[in-house]
Amino acid sequence: MSGTGQSRRSLLTRALVLLGGAIGVGAATGGVAEALPGTKVKASGTTLTLGGRSWILQNPARKPGERIQPGDQATVAGELVDPRSGKRRGRFYGSRVAFDSGTGRHAQADASVELHTFRLDDGTILGMGSSLPGESLFSIVGGTGRYAGARGTYVATQRLRELGGDGTAHFVIDLSA
Repeated sequence: MSGTGQSRRSLLTRALVLLGGAIGVGAATGGVAEALPGTKVKASGTTLTLGGRSWILQNPARKPGERIQPGDQATVAGELVDPRSGKRRGRFYGSRVAFDSGTGRHAQADASVELHTFRLDDGTILGMGSSLPGESLFSIVGGTGRYAGARGTYVATQRLRELGGDGTAHFVIDLSA
């Protein structure tokens, strides 16, 4: 039971319903965003590269330094920046449920199922997928503003301090036609 009087099952059910709705909205809309200044246009669409700094994992159920366990729920947040200039581009917000990836680390969660929001000055990009150690591939399920109807994929590398990283991230986002 959480502090709000809701069970973990209830919260997970709500998250799955919201996730299903996001997928439906992404499938129902079909446009592609225009390129932002500093993005590289490819034949298949637009590539946006973003860095992340001050990446933080927050899990009120765990003490600092305590291992993340399978089933733990947490949030991830940080600042999005241009990787070349360091100029601020927006904020990143994510939610995650941890699991053991089966890489031999028993009783320790080293991966997660995640929902992401890239809040940029001219709109948001919404993504989802499974985060594994190192690089992970995510799906773009929609967006707002300049990114309304966005779809595509992105590669994410998140180096959370709470999981032994340096608090940075890197994203290569491919918006496709």
